[in-house]
Amino acid sequence: MRYRLTHSTLYTYQTKAIRARHFLHLLPRARPGQILDVATLAIEPAPSDRYDEFDYFGNRITSVDIDAPHDMFHATVRADILLAPRPPLEHAGLAWESIANDTALPPDIAEFAVPTRLTGADDGVLALARRHFTPQADMMAATAGLSHHLFEIFRYRSGVTSVTTTGPAALAKREGVCQDYAQAMLACLRAVGLPARYVSGYLRSQTVSPDSGNPDSGYSGAEQTHAWVSVWFGPQHGWVDFDPTNDLIVAGEHVTLAWGRDFTDVSPTCGIILGGRRHTLKVSVVLAPVVDHPA
Repeated sequence: MRYRLTHSTLYTYQTKAIRARHFLHLLPRARPGQILDVATLAIEPAPSDRYDEFDYFGNRITSVDIDAPHDMFHATVRADILLAPRPPLEHAGLAWESIANDTALPPDIAEFAVPTRLTGADDGVLALARRHFTPQADMMAATAGLSHHLFEIFRYRSGVTSVTTTGPAALAKREGVCQDYAQAMLACLRAVGLPARYVSGYLRSQTVSPDSGNPDSGYSGAEQTHAWVSVWFGPQHGWVDFDPTNDLIVAGEHVTLAWGRDFTDVSPTCGIILGGRRHTLKVSVVLAPVVDHPA
């Protein structure tokens, strides 16, 4: 399936910013099953310096300097992305302890089992993790059960959390946005020693069915950047992705932007601005399938 992505990020400042440096995780990464056919990132105003690199986790990162006064900052991503979804894993045939107790994990996998400031554990996290990861429980059943449980107990609601809200705090509140679902799930997984990544990306936007004229996708977290969790299932199965916000095992409607230990590793935009006072932010995202019409 080919998808077309348009992602616009617009900051407007109360007064002119004198100088700014931005660090942007906005260009999608390539990965198995995801090919970038075209991907561009346009910046306004034109930066005085721009560097396109890769971060520690292999994500694409763009840093820009703007050394002239400006009252807005606008970043626009346009990309055509080919997805070749793999069939969802239904049964892994292994107990979760075989992963959690594996002392031979490579460092680039084992590091994702270490809790972070946003994905530590408290009594609530431990209780939920132990409810699903019982002795010798099937890895797939336990992980999918945890994801479904979070979907059931959380209410999707924006404005009640922030980028600094921890997984345990979100779990206690039982409401938030996709980032909060993901970091609550990461906290539970890491509490029992399982490697799991925070994945930032996009979920297919609502589109209108040509047959019925009605929207054919009502996912939470579409029309904006989305977040989910990728869990290590051993060398035979690799990383398996779960979207607790929508109770999905990720297959073919999620485009990966970046991954890290938690949100702070993959924040779409961050940086330093001199001046500007207060700002307003407007983000719009459209990820829609490209339909090839016969000639």
